[in-house]
Amino acid sequence: MTLPLSRVDYTAVGVTCRGTTAIFPATEHKQTQKFAVADHDGILHVYGIKKGELQVSFKSLPGLKINKLVLGGSGRDKIFIAQGNTVKGYTKKGKLFLEFDTNLIDPISALYVLGPDLAACARDLYHRYHDCKDADSYLAGEILYDVVLLPIDGSLVFAILACGDCAVRVLHGTKTPAVLRLPSVPTVLSLYREGDVESKDRVLVGTIDGKVGLLILQGNKTLRITWLLNMNGSEVTSLDTYELQDGLDILIGRQDGTVEVYTFPEEDTLPSLRYRYNASESITSVVGGIIGAAGYPEVLVTTYSGRVFGLTTRPPGLLEADQNDGLMRLKAEIQQLKDKLNEEKEAASFTVDPLAPLILSVNHRMVLNREDASYSLSIELDTPIDNILIQSDTPIQLLDVESNTAVVSLSTCNPREGNFVLATYRCQVNTNHLELRLRTIEGQPGTLQIYVTSQVQPKCCRRILIPISALSLHVRQHENEKTESHSEGPFNELKLLGSFTTAEMHAWLSFALPDVPERPHLEEGEATLTYISSFIGTLLKCKYKKGSAMFLGENISSVIILRDILTREATKRKIKLDVFCEVAEGSISRVLELMLPRLNAAHDFIEKVKILNALEEWELKENPKENLCTEYQELIQKEGEIKSQMMKDNELLERLHAVFMDLYVDWERAKRSRRISSKDAADKLGAALESRELAQLLQVFVDTSNTVPAPSSVPSII
Repeated sequence: MTLPLSRVDYTAVGVTCRGTTAIFPATEHKQTQKFAVADHDGILHVYGIKKGELQVSFKSLPGLKINKLVLGGSGRDKIFIAQGNTVKGYTKKGKLFLEFDTNLIDPISALYVLGPDLAACARDLYHRYHDCKDADSYLAGEILYDVVLLPIDGSLVFAILACGDCAVRVLHGTKTPAVLRLPSVPTVLSLYREGDVESKDRVLVGTIDGKVGLLILQGNKTLRITWLLNMNGSEVTSLDTYELQDGLDILIGRQDGTVEVYTFPEEDTLPSLRYRYNASESITSVVGGIIGAAGYPEVLVTTYSGRVFGLTTRPPGLLEADQNDGLMRLKAEIQQLKDKLNEEKEAASFTVDPLAPLILSVNHRMVLNREDASYSLSIELDTPIDNILIQSDTPIQLLDVESNTAVVSLSTCNPREGNFVLATYRCQVNTNHLELRLRTIEGQPGTLQIYVTSQVQPKCCRRILIPISALSLHVRQHENEKTESHSEGPFNELKLLGSFTTAEMHAWLSFALPDVPERPHLEEGEATLTYISSFIGTLLKCKYKKGSAMFLGENISSVIILRDILTREATKRKIKLDVFCEVAEGSISRVLELMLPRLNAAHDFIEKVKILNALEEWELKENPKENLCTEYQELIQKEGEIKSQMMKDNELLERLHAVFMDLYVDWERAKRSRRISSKDAADKLGAALESRELAQLLQVFVDTSNTVPAPSSVPSII
């Protein structure tokens, strides 16, 4: 890292949403710039540096929560904010010149202004207005995370949409959008810029798994992407490009509080990390500009709790000199604040209404990690967290997080009362942000309840409900998306016939599968969803329309789980279903072929851990070259990597064995219409699992001794 930056704290506002800070273009070269920031209290602040001090140029009255802030106008000197479904426009001096009701049903979540064009997104609906009149709209059926408008010839514009189905869409009026599929969900779009000049065909994109790419719009309205940063990491929450020192840089803000600066790659170079800083709470905005002192570029950062600070290129010595010059002034300001606080305490003779609810502002995010099939749960407050209580009515496994300093206490639970997990995390002082990891069990849906209390408001508690779907470890795939080294095998078939509608079946699937879109995507009246298991790698295809649904799964366990969930929902609503389940003989071989390499790898890993433990016990690691063979020497060299992997998943072998047991139980249910216990399955599979031989495992599944074969297609009426 070659870029020395120093933190300068400017101010603190209320809780902020993503993309609610912007820097105005400079009026003179390398002179300080004003900036605007908006918060959940509905207050718009405009700040500027005058005589070395940060001063408020404008501050609006409180109102509805501000979800988005962008700049517009010919010189990008106008402020546009989104409050609910209303857009307001302010001048830099605070004059309100626009108050426009978009008539969108849901609150505006993404906003962009280009000349007379205003684009607003609310959940899955995009709408563009030209001079505050309807121009065009698009119902994506997926959550829309961000939008950018690009100019083309004449008065037309392209709209770039970041969509929740791992796609970026390009809209040109009411024409069918062009679609670019990405490996993960795009969460942030930002125009590429050099200085105050914004590109007309290049857009930065950040993803939910931490990648950063450069989108290039080509003449025929198609997009291509160049990945600038292709490694996994915390979710990207903000992006910008700016020349801090010696060339153009990429500024990145992340969910885990990290701010990063990378060099912008050239044709023959890769981006390199120049600076990294962690603010201990999620970043809502990063913007490049000159704020604190003329001639010294910096990264202006806003956090979730509303802290606004700069990471400046100004040398620390100059900062200390300025701080000494203003020390007396600072002491006077502190004394004024103390006097004001005492006055407020004396005047606070009123009592708080016990019936008035105290509301904590909680920001949470739960994301599936495909690599180890676990979930990352991020929780943060705008004030220090006191306790976090986790309760689950379905079995989950809480995993260790290296960066987590909270003290964990587990309580005894009674599963018969619907209480499988009860844990309390007691946080350290001044902890605003906590990262947790957990793992679910497929086939056992439920609800995860999280209760959060604050150190500042101990009597105030906020509850968060997170549904856990039955097939929680399945990842949605999309059209034209290819799976590495995956060839479709034989499919087990589940067919449902009944008096249900397409929308009804779509709602039922949301209980069974994660990441189900807001609305079904229909082609000739039929909707299609495709999922892949992040743990095993098997495919599940869902096709449904009014009165008919077809499900094809390589893993019989996925099909049986889906059948149980859907028939249960139909029973609740007293809807008659005809259920047909056809088992593919070759499907079991396909699943075993996918699972055996993981089983062998888990066994090898455990053997390596045993060897390392034995070497440590025998004190043979001090002089490995003299005492050990080459194989053990290499093992010692990789000890750190092995221990790190063990911390991430030290129960992989047990989980794999559990999947084999479930597979056998479900195979017996589907193929032979009989129910057996997990203990019986363990007895049957024990020797075969020890051998790890495909032929021996297959023999257990196809053995028909003492059983009565059932027909492969069994209709039933509910």
